[in-house]
Amino acid sequence: MKHTAAIEKKKWFNENIFGLELSMRGIKPMPGQFFQLRISDNLDPFLNRPISVASYLHNRLLFIIKIVGRGTRMLSEKNVGDDLTLWGPLGKGIQVKKKKSLLIAGGIGVAPLYHLAQELHKRRIDFTFLYGTKKPADLVLKNSLSKMADRTIFVTEKGSKKKMTAVAALKKIDLKEYKIAYTCGPRKMLIELQRLNLPIPVYAFCEDFLGCGCGLCLGCAIMYRGEYKRICEDGPVFELGGIEFN
Repeated sequence: MKHTAAIEKKKWFNENIFGLELSMRGIKPMPGQFFQLRISDNLDPFLNRPISVASYLHNRLLFIIKIVGRGTRMLSEKNVGDDLTLWGPLGKGIQVKKKKSLLIAGGIGVAPLYHLAQELHKRRIDFTFLYGTKKPADLVLKNSLSKMADRTIFVTEKGSKKKMTAVAALKKIDLKEYKIAYTCGPRKMLIELQRLNLPIPVYAFCEDFLGCGCGLCLGCAIMYRGEYKRICEDGPVFELGGIEFN
């Protein structure tokens, strides 16, 4: 489960979001699974960083990362040719269902849903990709998503003529044609989605700051249907209606 691989490609999507691509053979990451990335060769910072799988095609593993703190900034300073130590794939992931799907991404939540979109496209399952961000520059992967999805809806909260959130845009969609939905984004967005009580099953890709990443430290525990569950070990994908955000 431990791997060491050199960075083969690095791409900046904007000033805060970048991608790292590695050559990794012999793995079969499922949508929703993640890796724990070692930041440096010493103990500073001490904890690894959990990063969702954004893509795995032709033995090429892609991470799409947003700089949110010291650890992710240090990752952004790595260059092509640098070695990365990582553990995974971790988590249970999700089995793709052959049902017309609606994917709802908020912010950097696009990363794990991009991997899911690839699987749906490969299996020729119809899906719509709804993607909302704060500003237009944060809408990454638009061209690739437009080529894969049967329908794409891109919205931003500012900087465009029609300013709205992903949840606001969702309210304008006729859900009768969809059988299942998947979502990943900020906690606030997930809470708003849960309150809508959509008439189809909604599965949330939960992202949080994980400690060990393998279920030992219990630092990522959430309440799910009256019981504590670990995001890293029991998830990170849960049915949205069962998550108790309070």
